[in-house]
Amino acid sequence: MIGQTATPRLSDEPDIADFLRKLSLELASGDVRLPSFPGIAMRVQQVLDDPKASRERIVKVIGADTALAARILKLANSAFLRPSTKAVTDLAQVVTILGHQLVRCTAVSFSLQQMDLNNPDLKPLLRQLWLTSTLIASIAHVLAHRTRAKRSDEAMVAGLMQSIGQLFILANSPKSLLRHGGSESWQRAVHTFHPRIGSSILKHWKFPASIVTAVANQNTWDRKLGSDEYLTDLVSASTALAPCAADRSRLSPELVSTPPFQRLSLSLEDCKTLFIEAGGQIKELHAALTF
Repeated sequence: MIGQTATPRLSDEPDIADFLRKLSLELASGDVRLPSFPGIAMRVQQVLDDPKASRERIVKVIGADTALAARILKLANSAFLRPSTKAVTDLAQVVTILGHQLVRCTAVSFSLQQMDLNNPDLKPLLRQLWLTSTLIASIAHVLAHRTRAKRSDEAMVAGLMQSIGQLFILANSPKSLLRHGGSESWQRAVHTFHPRIGSSILKHWKFPASIVTAVANQNTWDRKLGSDEYLTDLVSASTALAPCAADRSRLSPELVSTPPFQRLSLSLEDCKTLFIEAGGQIKELHAALTF
């Protein structure tokens, strides 16, 4: 849920869908100026994308923002990622432990959560959105680690970025529509349009094609199978599992009968085991990513 407001009149519903449809088309045609990648996140991404960048240079860029450096250190010292019981305090060692994808993910998460949207009414909506996004990212990382560990970092980034379209919608919606942020009509419309909006933004930000594809197709379960199928299904399954982290009774045969779970060979028992055995890891990663 993005927020809680009164359910709108039926006549309001076309306005929400029409606005998002128009926004999506404008993005696709390049008529809307996409947001710039947040400052420190842009600098981190640039240095990580440079194959000639030394570890010392990467550390210098991260260390230039004390708050970001503290968040990255916190993530590296989470029990799930720390290689030993000894606390990690050296940023150079942190870069090695986390890898470039996780450093990038933390920088993006940190920067986007510091955004000032010049609308105080959006702050609680934005906070709830990021609480959900970081939970999905945490589940995706742990789930991938338990199935295909070599892509766990990429899964975490994709899980975090799956909601970037929703952020853009929040930032660009007129107040007349935002007052319906908790209505069923709003939720249906956002569910339909936010993946394509999010993928347009990630293309603009030069994210890897696999992550762009996963965000774009996260709600399209009958799509043509492709090379990025696993990552896309992982994002879809992690999103569906997020509400179950707080309420295990929501784990059901109906949930795991959906195509993403079937293609990932995730049974109901697998999902129950995930939360029993890795619930603490998910919680710790979630806390480390949520500022």
